[in-house]
Amino acid sequence: MKQNAKTPRVEAGASQESLFAAGGGTDASVARPLVLVTRGRTEFLAHCPECKDWHRHVHLGKVTGPCGTEYDLKPRRAKGAA
Repeated sequence: MKQNAKTPRVEAGASQESLFAAGGGTDASVARPLVLVTRGRTEFLAHCPECKDWHRHVHLGKVTGPCGTEYDLKPRRAKGAA
């Protein structure tokens, strides 16, 4: 087996969220929602950082999902933005 074909191992208990979390976890997590235009209003679909389910919200900013997780909804970055 070649050296570059080996899969690197991560310490037990470490998750991708904890490896890339900023600020030690005291701040709310950030979700980048999809925009859903329904009949009469605009909603935001967010992939919950805690339960990994999709939640619908009617505004951006700090929100609480139905699972009880608090996170920050921020708009997606435009494609091709410098």
